[in-house]
Amino acid sequence: MITYRKATIADIDTIAHFGQLLYSPDNTLDKLREEADEHLRSGTWAVFLALDGEAPVGLCEISLRNDYVEGTEGGTVGYIEGVFILPEYCSQHIAKELLVHGENWSWENGCAEIASDCVLDNTDSLRFHLKVGFTEASRNIHFVKKL
Repeated sequence: MITYRKATIADIDTIAHFGQLLYSPDNTLDKLREEADEHLRSGTWAVFLALDGEAPVGLCEISLRNDYVEGTEGGTVGYIEGVFILPEYCSQHIAKELLVHGENWSWENGCAEIASDCVLDNTDSLRFHLKVGFTEASRNIHFVKKL
């Protein structure tokens, strides 16, 4: 049976491990541990874990953003920073349940909206977001030029 809980400082290794799988294996575990520690201590981030018994199988990282968030009405917005589920646990609605925990936490912290993003070619993420009730706000391609 899958259970869910909010992560604590004691879960930093788990968060870092999933961060490496989600974002890039080029990120060092030490850097990801440091970021997780900073985020959890900030009070403006939460991480929710999905567990199969004692084994972590997924996470949802969420933050409170007060800067401009594309497509929102402003104010404090819950922002899904990342969701990762181990491949063998996909299609069990774990990501959706983690999102519900993130939505509740956002609501409890004064948010009337929740937002997220994905890269243009991540069709799995796009389908997931639409399936759980998000609407697409915009599409962007960002540019940079060295001077």
